[in-house]
Amino acid sequence: MRSHYYAPALGWAVVILIGTLLPANALPPAPQWDFLTFDSLVHAILFGTQLVLLLWALHKDPSVTLTSGTIFLAFLLVVCFGVGVEFLQGAMPFGRMTSAVDAISNAVGGLFGLSFWWLSRRF
Repeated sequence: MRSHYYAPALGWAVVILIGTLLPANALPPAPQWDFLTFDSLVHAILFGTQLVLLLWALHKDPSVTLTSGTIFLAFLLVVCFGVGVEFLQGAMPFGRMTSAVDAISNAVGGLFGLSFWWLSRRF
């Protein structure tokens, strides 16, 4: 395993942790949309990007064979990370709370990342 391939994914995970665990009053006000909440979109983008960076690292690492099973495990890892972040938000005293909708948005972001990865490998 070549650790330098994983630096972008790990760095992005740190960005996610910092951004999602900041006190609620430290965040800028989110625009109000009727169809989709801005917060859900941000969660999906964050975790979709996380999966793409992890898959890129696994693809570049010569010690890893990227199979459909490996891709599925990477997806599960990102989904578990998203659920874990939600539990951390609820456990910390910063005015944030655990949200099932946000956890679902994180998983949907993983699906978007998976779709992006699949499409980028086809074209």
